[in-house]
Amino acid sequence: MNTEISTRLGRLKEVVDKPYPFVYGGWKSAVIVGFAVFLFLFTFEPLGLNRFPGNKFLYTQGFGLVTIACLLFDYWMINQIMKRVRILWTVWYEILWNIFFLSTIAIGNGVYNAVVGFFFFHQDIWTALQLSNAFIVTFPVGILFAIIFALSRNAGIKAMQREIPADAGPGSQARESMDFICISSVNKKDPDVILTADRILYIESMGNLLKIHYLSDEAKVKTKVVRNTLKNLAVLEHPDLFRCHRSFVLNLRMVNQINGNSNGYLVKLMHVEDEIPVSRKYAADFIQMQNAARTS
Repeated sequence: MNTEISTRLGRLKEVVDKPYPFVYGGWKSAVIVGFAVFLFLFTFEPLGLNRFPGNKFLYTQGFGLVTIACLLFDYWMINQIMKRVRILWTVWYEILWNIFFLSTIAIGNGVYNAVVGFFFFHQDIWTALQLSNAFIVTFPVGILFAIIFALSRNAGIKAMQREIPADAGPGSQARESMDFICISSVNKKDPDVILTADRILYIESMGNLLKIHYLSDEAKVKTKVVRNTLKNLAVLEHPDLFRCHRSFVLNLRMVNQINGNSNGYLVKLMHVEDEIPVSRKYAADFIQMQNAARTS
């Protein structure tokens, strides 16, 4: 019995430790979530909202506005953290993040509920401050939309999986390496780039832009450009991606040929004609990782 429990816990740990695409939140997503919370509360009137003595439209609208404010703060905070700390975002971090932002929304709505009760209906402040009720209301609503978001994200991921070349069989590297890399743009108007790790060839820095070279579903080399810098990339913690130069990150699994010496190398990657430089600063670590990959 203990062995079975340990096995299941081990499998669970494998799942939650898998890389997960991190998406930078912006004001648009905050507004969408806030509006969804307002619409849900106004339409279905859960947990006695139908007995509210005042203007129900304005009251439920307040919950939506508080939700937007809380999310904007949460997004700002996590964006600052991700810019300063290298984190390989995993399923576990995604779960903790969802719990955190649901908690902040619940607390914010609880305080809002207390303010409405105290100032407009002359309730005792401790009676009005019903944080537990706010949690009861907010978490089901939040979890509902979190599930919808996760399902839509999962559908997108599955669509990306289907784009893997048909000749990549069940035992191929493409099928075995299904973790996803999310490269965000600091310009919130531009979409983030989400690719499977095995598709990325190399990333090239050009000032404030990143040029991502990757394999398409037809196994052709294509590029996408996002506004960001290598300094901000949390994906550099991924074991397959190695910063080999101040302007280049390469996929270690794509290395085909190495020329040069300890003062610097030129690397040929599969599917790529151009050589990628490995500067002296990174040369020793690069060779060490290549030797470790050959012996593993």
